[in-house]
Parts: sequence; structure tokens; C-alpha cells
Amino acid sequence: MSQTSKAVVFRVLKAAGIELPEHYRNYSEQDLRRILAQHGLESEIPPEPSAPPGPDPMAGRQAYSGAGEDEPIRVEEETGIIWFRDEVRKPASPQPRARRKLTYVDSGVKNFQLATQDGDRRYIETFEVAGDEQRTAEVKITLPSYQVGVYKDPRFPFRIHIDNGTKGIDIFDVNHFYGGSDMVPDEIKRTYVGNDLCYDIRTTIRAIQAAYRRLQLNGGI
Repeated sequence: MSQTSKAVVFRVLKAAGIELPEHYRNYSEQDLRRILAQHGLESEIPPEPSAPPGPDPMAGRQAYSGAGEDEPIRVEEETGIIWFRDEVRKPASPQPRARRKLTYVDSGVKNFQLATQDGDRRYIETFEVAGDEQRTAEVKITLPSYQVGVYKDPRFPFRIHIDNGTKGIDIFDVNHFYGGSDMVPDEIKRTYVGNDLCYDIRTTIRAIQAAYRRLQLNGGI
């Protein structure tokens, strides 16, 4: 069964609010389908699930979609690469940017006053609380012009952040691997990929390889 089908079944479970105790990679599609059946959600998935045809070209849309950083959005069947956030490169020249529009009900405000006395001085304080109006209002948010991609290559244990060829390792994945940020070796350097703070790939690999060699010499493995 394809990784693409597995990703779609996983998204159906997440959309239904089903919490999975283990990470996505620890489940096969059969495992996820069994969980789906246990909750009576078989009808929520199409007979032949498929992932979106390709990366989302609009920067910022995924950030407001409600999908979590640990939820895969698509899988490349040929390479097995799992995408958690598509890369959208910054355009070479200024381009029109999309805007996100939110509509909400504004209750307005109403005021009330409170008089206080301090010696010979008398103060009147004014307070604002939610009003009784029911008017519709809008707020518009301009989306960014680019978006840092996040993916998991099956050849590596950590998620990779990528922006226009610059790559770094997910900072939370490395912290979890070492048991906390305070336990990460000093030789592993931090770097920015776009606006994302990451760990440098080269120094992270060197630190893990050095620890592995020390374990071999000490008979730990």
C-alpha cells in the first residue's frame, strides 16, 4: 500500500480528533485503518484515497489551515519523502500577495464609571466591557511572500527545513533526540533557515557520528 494512502487515512483520523499515542512513522496503513474501523469512521475516507497532486504554491495558506506541524500534507511516492509544509520560494520580483479575510461578530463596548476618593482628591475611573451590539466586522491579514518547507526524508531520523537551497534540521526533533535542549552537545550549531531556527546539519551529523564511535570504543554497542 502506498505512503500516499497512509497519509490520507492519517488525516481523516486527525480531523476526527482521534489522538494517536505514537508518531506517524510508527504506523502502517493497516494499523491506521484498524483504528479508523474501531471508531466507525470507514465512511469518512474515499475508496481510493489520494494525496494532493502537488505542492501548494501559495505561501502562508498552510499556516492557517489548522493542520499541525506533525501532520503530513502529502507524500512523494517515488522517494518516500513526507512533506509537512511545502516550500514556496520568495519571488525574484515583487508579486501580489494573497490576503486572508476573517469575518467575526463585534459586540462593541459599553462604559461604566466608578468614583473613588483618595484624601481630598476624588477620581472618576471609566471601564469598558463587552457591549450588546451584533455587527459583522472583518479583519484582513496579508500572507507572506514565501514559505520555508519542512519534510522528512526516510534516510534521516529528523525533519529537514528548506528555503531556496538552504537546509537545517528541525530544532525540536534534535532536542527530543537528546532528551532536551540542555542535553544537546555544544558542538552542534544553530542556524536560521528563512525565519525558522534550526540546527546545522553538518555539525549535528558529526556529533552523532562521534558519539557512535565513542560507544563502539567503549563496548557500548
